[in-house]
Amino acid sequence: MKLACIGPLRPSRTGVADFTENLLPFLADRCEIELFTDGYAPSESPISQRFPVGDIGEFIRSAFRFDGVLYQMGNHYRYHRAVFEALVRVPGVVMLHDCVLNQFFGKYALERGNFGTFRNLFELCYGRQTAESELASFWNAHGDPYRFPMAGAIARCSRGTIVMSEYGKDIVLQEARETPVLKVNFPYFGGPGAPAPVNDFRRKFNVPEGAFIVASMGHMTPAKRIHVAVDAFQELSAKYSNSLFLLAGETSSRYPVIDRIRRGSFPNVVYLGYLTKSELDALMAVADVCINLRYPSTGEMSNALIDMLGCGKVVVVSNHAQFTEFPDDVCIKINLGPRERDDLASELLKLASDDARRSSVGEAARSYIASEHSPEAAAEAISQFIAEHSRSEPLLSPGAMKVLLAPDAPMKRYKQAFAYNRKRFSSFFNEYGLAHTMRTAIERMRARTNAKSPKACG
Repeated sequence: MKLACIGPLRPSRTGVADFTENLLPFLADRCEIELFTDGYAPSESPISQRFPVGDIGEFIRSAFRFDGVLYQMGNHYRYHRAVFEALVRVPGVVMLHDCVLNQFFGKYALERGNFGTFRNLFELCYGRQTAESELASFWNAHGDPYRFPMAGAIARCSRGTIVMSEYGKDIVLQEARETPVLKVNFPYFGGPGAPAPVNDFRRKFNVPEGAFIVASMGHMTPAKRIHVAVDAFQELSAKYSNSLFLLAGETSSRYPVIDRIRRGSFPNVVYLGYLTKSELDALMAVADVCINLRYPSTGEMSNALIDMLGCGKVVVVSNHAQFTEFPDDVCIKINLGPRERDDLASELLKLASDDARRSSVGEAARSYIASEHSPEAAAEAISQFIAEHSRSEPLLSPGAMKVLLAPDAPMKRYKQAFAYNRKRFSSFFNEYGLAHTMRTAIERMRARTNAKSPKACG
């Protein structure tokens, strides 16, 4: 099967790019693959040297050449706008990395000043009556966006949908009941490799031998509940003065706890920033316990979490959504609610004093991931699903989607965009002041201009 793979690639700092490049060698054992991405040159890597890489626009013009199409779709607007637009024009199988997509569609509509598009897609998933009662509170940021994932809008214009949790599968089927859905376990791509550069890591980040290391890795957003983890760690640190809490990954600009960590507000808590792959491997090697809380959930499965479990680390997770699907002996589950912080602190204290328990939980995790999260099994299931549904008709044809995405009249669009952005500007100004607001606005304008500048794709 000649397969087109559409989505972000490195050096984009998104887990979807990492996932795609890790999965490709296993898919390549079953398919002849070409890659298409969004108007930038991928980094020089074995992947870009092994596979032809083109621009998404080039794919749309030559889609007839392929037996199947696999889209990699997440909720980050900048990385997935062009993926969505290609999917609408050329239906294929889509792999959903996030199942809560209303923020993506909100930005898609707002960039065009086109509230009608969002309303149409919302009605598609939930009906006109729900749209009438809920949309106003949604736009005013008073509603709960997690009640309305909108994954069904993607599923309905796809030939089939792939998810990586039963939780995500339920979301898709609630909004697009008749669509074909495949659930695969998120593959563990770790396995034997080069030894982690632990000594270099310790020197660079001043991590002493003998310290008890708690680690958290991945995109640092409010949903990762770092504030809860930091508060719980303080109790551990008070009893074990040689303990360290190390955090690594991109962070949200509007997440104050990271700024407080940078300023040294919490003893023995250090934010390391965005790490290279070898540095992440070293952090994972030195970690005694890893924390991967998540609430609310967008239905995504964390690559960092699978790596932690796969290399035999004790991982503490939220007992919520897709994470409940792991067996109880594979990880430590913390219930949400008023005792979340106290329960986490209690578990950290128990784990710090019980080497045997850490060893037992870590070995159960390693064994489970090796058995259930094979990349070969995932690639086989994905390739078979694509072959089976490569000619299936989507629930909504490209023509029907084009009608739903049709823009509002120009004057209405300008009024909507102005009204919404004035409200956002006012809110940001009240929180951060004029200087920071203007600086942020200019940086975003520059980033958007750079993102739209055409670049060669090799």
